[in-house]
Amino acid sequence: MLETSDLPAHLPLTIPSELWSRIEPAQRERCLAAERLLDAFDGERELEFAELASRAHENADTVLGALQVLEAMALVSIEPGDDGPVCTLRAVPDEHVRFIGPNGRPQWLFVARPLDPPEVESASLN
Repeated sequence: MLETSDLPAHLPLTIPSELWSRIEPAQRERCLAAERLLDAFDGERELEFAELASRAHENADTVLGALQVLEAMALVSIEPGDDGPVCTLRAVPDEHVRFIGPNGRPQWLFVARPLDPPEVESASLN
């Protein structure tokens, strides 16, 4: 079990300590790197892979692992570009919501805040 003193000062990606304590060390490192990538965007929405790695001061392998985390959370998209992959920030982590599932066990729902609000037809609003 992870001791409170073993927790980073700021857990990445709004992951609560209850979940963080269950994450394997290698995945924790990817999550920490993913948080550094989010910081590296620094107001930009779109960066080439090499620029993102440079800003985050990370090697390519670390950036790839971190991008896998961010893409799985639907926070970034990655598309081919003229000079290599282009990473686009789509959303930022907002919170993890704990609830009791139908099986009676605690479960978590990840909530991200999109940077571009979705377009909704007025007829579909309440």
